[in-house]
Amino acid sequence: MADKQINPINLLIDTFWAILPEKTAEELANMKKLALTTTRDTLNWVVSKEIEWTDKHLENARMMRERYQKRPDGTPEAEVSQD
Repeated sequence: MADKQINPINLLIDTFWAILPEKTAEELANMKKLALTTTRDTLNWVVSKEIEWTDKHLENARMMRERYQKRPDGTPEAEVSQD
């Protein structure tokens, strides 16, 4: 049943490409592929950076927790003087 709904859409898309001169269709398709590839590569870079930054923030948060972890007497470690 899904194929019957998709076929008219595919037919319209195929018709669009068919009415274009072959060289124009190829150039347009290449431009579309380049734009999509560039978009995908950019998104992959952004996602990789976000993962990297999240890991860095998580590590910084761990260090902060350790630094400010309370001692048995209730004073934060950061406030204890280093004599």
